[in-house]
Amino acid sequence: MIPTDSEFTTLYIAYLLMLMFLIFGLLKSKNKAFYKWNFLFFGIYLAIMIYVFSDSENFRYGNSLVVLFYGGIFVLLHFIIIGVIKLYKLVIKK
Repeated sequence: MIPTDSEFTTLYIAYLLMLMFLIFGLLKSKNKAFYKWNFLFFGIYLAIMIYVFSDSENFRYGNSLVVLFYGGIFVLLHFIIIGVIKLYKLVIKK
């Protein structure tokens, strides 16, 4: 059971944006190891969330908001961590 509400569609778009960012980084960046590690972490939590989304029991009794929260927090934290690392490298470089 894959939910198709607007909130979950936003979550799917966030996952797609992260995937596109990582693929673009793997193709265009000189530091491919950074993107390979991030791609590995992305794959791990993506697999976990696919497992959670596939079980319809996780969406009963109002639990869909919890699933949405945990699905979004992984991507949001990943974007924040990548941003902080890139900002730190930019500041140290100057």
